[in-house]
Amino acid sequence: MNFSKRITYRHFQIVAMTALSVFLIIEAFRQCDFNIFFTAGKDILVGENLYTKIYQGWLHYYYSPLFALLLSPFTFFSEYVITLLWLVLNVYFFYRIWEILSDWLELNLLPVSTQRWFFWGSVILCVQGIRDNIHYHQITIMMIYLTLQGLDLILKKKEWKGGALIALGINIKILPIVFFPYLLYRGYWKGALSVGLFWIFLLFLPSVFIGWEYNSFLLNEWWSGINPSQKENVLDFSRAGFGSLVTALFHSQTGEIRPIFVTQFSIETIVFITNGLRLFLAIFTLYFLRTPPFQKAKSNLHRFWEVGYLFLVIPFLFPHQQNYAYFFVFPAVVYLMYVFYEKIKMRGSFRLLNLKDKILLGILGVSYLMMSAELFLGEFRTFYIDIRLMTWAAIFILIVYSNVAVCFSRPKKRD
Repeated sequence: MNFSKRITYRHFQIVAMTALSVFLIIEAFRQCDFNIFFTAGKDILVGENLYTKIYQGWLHYYYSPLFALLLSPFTFFSEYVITLLWLVLNVYFFYRIWEILSDWLELNLLPVSTQRWFFWGSVILCVQGIRDNIHYHQITIMMIYLTLQGLDLILKKKEWKGGALIALGINIKILPIVFFPYLLYRGYWKGALSVGLFWIFLLFLPSVFIGWEYNSFLLNEWWSGINPSQKENVLDFSRAGFGSLVTALFHSQTGEIRPIFVTQFSIETIVFITNGLRLFLAIFTLYFLRTPPFQKAKSNLHRFWEVGYLFLVIPFLFPHQQNYAYFFVFPAVVYLMYVFYEKIKMRGSFRLLNLKDKILLGILGVSYLMMSAELFLGEFRTFYIDIRLMTWAAIFILIVYSNVAVCFSRPKKRD
């Protein structure tokens, strides 16, 4: 019987890997965001201004000079081949993310069949985010990997290696910077120091290859593009995030009608509301962490709970967030899967859960349908964007995550 089950699962793995390979080969033909990265890698070799040049007719490059420089050696090869390698690398990053998270949860203590259900359940629950990042050739999966792998190394007393990975993520795309104050708050002094020093080092490393003046010019241009006070970042017309939601609710251009538009506010009021929401979330983070500063987390499960929350709030805090950025919810979703698994196991069945947990699971189910709506009913894509459906879905997940009762100790024995 066991032999038969093992063969059956192997067959499933072969089919899944074959389907994935075909999907990646097809997706690599598309000209998406990696084309921007790839072209910027060419442009940095000839002294172009990466941040004023228009790519693909209307898009800009928003990443660091270092990222373009790292890609520049690969621009001498076929763009299709390098794009395909990039997509394959993203699959590897995703698998490493899962390995780190499962190690923190000690899922190896569970039966093998349960471990498999956890993995595929997490894939299904975040399938829209995974698909979007592959479809648009994005870097969100790499950002999560660099941050998680860096944190894992810091926890294992390999602070300089871990700090270098987190610093690389911050340098490429500023989003992982939220983990720098977290390291300080939890008293990982050496880890925080390594992040800071490597980040500064990586900012100026391109000067060795492209010259101090050109690198300084690019850094200034980059900051001009991502500066939160810039008008294009204040009136945020992207598809997700607090800035985008507030803009959709309270700003309408002449002749434009949005389904969720309420009334017209001034730019100053929109800035005040957006920054107020971000400030509230920052203050709420201190409440969420609960335990006093400079104390380590009580367990891997405790740390997972905190890290999952920080990933979850990243898309709310920064402008220019697109739907694919909500793959940042993946660690939080894995944590919620584990918590509700333990609750159901402890109660004996789903029916015996208390009313609060059933309501939270119901909200989580609704948020999944909202996040996956474009995958299931793609013809209404414009409507989903107009009502900022992904942002509302992430707010629901944040509500659930903030209301789940946390137990930082584990059962001593598992079935």
